[in-house]
Amino acid sequence: MHYTQLSLNPYAPAIQALEDGMKFGFMIQLQMPRPWSETTEREGHWNAVKQAVKAEEAGYDRIWITEQHFYVEIGHSAAPDMMLAAISQRTKRIRLGFGVVVLPCHHPFHVAERVATLDILSEGRAEFGFGRGTAEYITEGFGVSGEDARAYADESVMAVMSMFEHEHFPGFKGQFFDLPSRQVVPRVIQKPHPPLWTAASNLESWARAAKRGLGVIGVTRLPPEDAKDAVDAYWREVKASGPNDWDGQYANPSAGAFAITCCHDDDATGRGIATSAARWYYGQNDAELNRLRFGSAAGIKGVLATVKDRTDEELINDAMVVGGDADTCSRVVERWAEIGLDQMVFMMQAGTTTHEQVMRSIELIGEKVIPRFQ
Repeated sequence: MHYTQLSLNPYAPAIQALEDGMKFGFMIQLQMPRPWSETTEREGHWNAVKQAVKAEEAGYDRIWITEQHFYVEIGHSAAPDMMLAAISQRTKRIRLGFGVVVLPCHHPFHVAERVATLDILSEGRAEFGFGRGTAEYITEGFGVSGEDARAYADESVMAVMSMFEHEHFPGFKGQFFDLPSRQVVPRVIQKPHPPLWTAASNLESWARAAKRGLGVIGVTRLPPEDAKDAVDAYWREVKASGPNDWDGQYANPSAGAFAITCCHDDDATGRGIATSAARWYYGQNDAELNRLRFGSAAGIKGVLATVKDRTDEELINDAMVVGGDADTCSRVVERWAEIGLDQMVFMMQAGTTTHEQVMRSIELIGEKVIPRFQ
């Protein structure tokens, strides 16, 4: 299989040419469906660490951990920096990504310090994904209104980038922050800073990320053909942007998306596990928290309709869920590669999928899917 290598803007020499072939990531969100026992959270966290180690052994390129707060079932990953630090001490090669830091939940000094600490502990493997968050329910818990979240996050990024750039941070004054000049330590190993990423969910956010020089992590909530306009807009804007547009000192052109996934020795079993997990993740968990997660009952309806209105077979055939045996999973990944994605991220620990099923899925993807794209 051949993937077209993009001709990047010569005005932006810091952009590195894309490598041939797909990159593969493993997404951790620490989903914990009820009912719980006294050991549920303990087992969930340690199983995630074991899964990350298995992903490195299987040849994956990145671990991503989401940041979630107050969602009782769909995400106990409230401290991704702690989880990534634990994983860093049990791995050697795999990149470790914040997927993503919800900036309105943090002070910029803390963000810079924690990213740098992970970069040191991992010997330069940190990847810094950041965003404003998708729900007022989260940001308001930290004192930032939904209407202020984007501006707050934009200011936070500017301050953090300055902390990475300057040996002695000169200070920053904006609408939300009046930060004094300080020597911010520790310092990142990767100079001038780790690769930068953000989350995106629509054409506008994909194009905005490209202009800012950010890699993107989207979601396979639509068939590839329906998402193609957003991916095309991303790569067009990558070629048009330059250093004056970027958040960081260099651009990180990469278009990725995560998908609910189960690769199984038996095709029908893998399809069933993956589609069941997707239906739980996109709406069959805590209904009230889902309303808060997506902002309104109408928001839920719009987000979930694409899943609810399809049969299990259609979810697989439309490449919205990666499920089945290695051949079926490879065909789904190929559909996304064909529209311009260069990273596929698998979320396997979803719904009631067991730890053992996740571990086997990681192995099969590594043994039989990843090699087909390299």
